[in-house]
Amino acid sequence: MMRALIFAAGAAAGFVAGTRAGRETYDKMRGRSNELWHNPAVQDKIIPTVQDKATGAAAVVKEKAPHLQETVGGLAEKVTNRGQSESSGQVSATPPGSSPSASTPATDEPTRPPTAPGDQPRSPEV
Repeated sequence: MMRALIFAAGAAAGFVAGTRAGRETYDKMRGRSNELWHNPAVQDKIIPTVQDKATGAAAVVKEKAPHLQETVGGLAEKVTNRGQSESSGQVSATPPGSSPSASTPATDEPTRPPTAPGDQPRSPEV
């Protein structure tokens, strides 16, 4: 029992000493990285590189935007026409495969997400 107690005390002391040394090392690395980042030679090299990457990214976005617009427009049209019946041309109020009572609340209470099997029903919020 005494050996376990001595081991635990040694481990605790090592942990405390290690975290202090670790913090000092971390602070030292952080200070060096800040010095490096704010070095004018590094900034002179980084700024043009970042500007070139941003210009290239803007060109890619301009190139892809028309295709994206067509794709999103097509998807929006699919969603809009999803509930229409081909024969009657009328829009259905409920999505296919669902019943009107399941999608329309019976009262003026806000709708709540369905509960999983085994979940306890929640009481209405006041």
